[in-house]
This record gives sequence, structure tokens and C-alpha cells, in this order.
Amino acid sequence: MATTSRLVRFARLVALAGAVSLPRRSMPGRRRPAGVLPLLLVVSVAGGADQLRAQPATDQAREDTRLSHEVMSPFCPGLTLADYPSPAAFELRKTIATRLSQGETREAIVGELVATYGPQILADPSDTPLGRVVWGVPIAVSLLAALGLAAFLRRSARAHVAEGVTLPPSGALAGRLDEELAALD
Repeated sequence: MATTSRLVRFARLVALAGAVSLPRRSMPGRRRPAGVLPLLLVVSVAGGADQLRAQPATDQAREDTRLSHEVMSPFCPGLTLADYPSPAAFELRKTIATRLSQGETREAIVGELVATYGPQILADPSDTPLGRVVWGVPIAVSLLAALGLAAFLRRSARAHVAEGVTLPPSGALAGRLDEELAALD
């Protein structure tokens, strides 16, 4: 988390550096301090270098964190395993981390969790039949609504054009065009 806050501060300083510019006319006879802002950026990044080295992120640790965010807590409905601060959730996270460090695959761990606690253990239910319905129905309804709206707009535009435009007979139109062209000469 400290690394993230350092990166956010760095991004803000970079954005500030691009947004702040001193006009030369406002400071006649004085030079602009051109090296101050880059120096400030270098110091802020160098200050966070020790924290970046103090938190080595291994693939196993990242996979453990990712998996605990994708699995719902069986002890408290509505929270992921990573968000629930009980001792039982801590033990389950520790068990998952141990199994991952022993080389067990992610799919095997998730499969066993689903077999033990049921498919509601998954934070993303899209792999279950109910999940397909939950995700598929709103998408299908949105597509049908868009098609219906397009058909309605096309039909109303045709009706508007047909009602509002009346063309004079072709002979009268040609005579009027000749009169207007003669008036321009």
C-alpha cells in the first residue's frame, strides 16, 4: 500500500509539473528556476526506493492475494476471503498460501473449495449456469432495447420526412428555378 501511495504522489507531482509554468513576462530580469521541479521529483522517488526494496513481491504471494480476493468468505456472506478479518478466514488464507507454495495448482485449490463450500464460494459466478443467466439476461435485454430504439428512430425519421416535404410539380419547379436564376444575373 505504501508503494501505491508513493506512486500516486509521484503521478500528482508529474501532473503538477506539467500544469505549472511561470510566464517569462511576469518575472522580468529574473531567471526561472528550471531545475527545482525535476530535483523535487527525483528526491520524492528516491525517498520511496527503500520501501520498494523492502517489499519483494513473489509470484506465489501475488497468486495467494489474487486467489483470496476471488474467493468469497464461507464464514461471512458478502465479503471476500481477503476482506474478512476472522481467525477462521486467516487460517483458510494460510492454508491456501501453504498449498500454493507446495506447488499445488490454482485450479485444484478452487475446485476443492467449490466442492467443499459450493459454487457460491466464487466471487465471479460467471462459470456456473446461474452465473451465465445472471450475466446473459441483462446483455440480451440491452441489445434488444438498442435494436428496438434504432428501429423506432428509423421509422419516426421516415414518417417525419414523408409528412414535412411536399414537392411542387416538376414543371412549376423548373419555371421557378429559371426565374430565380434570371434574378441573380
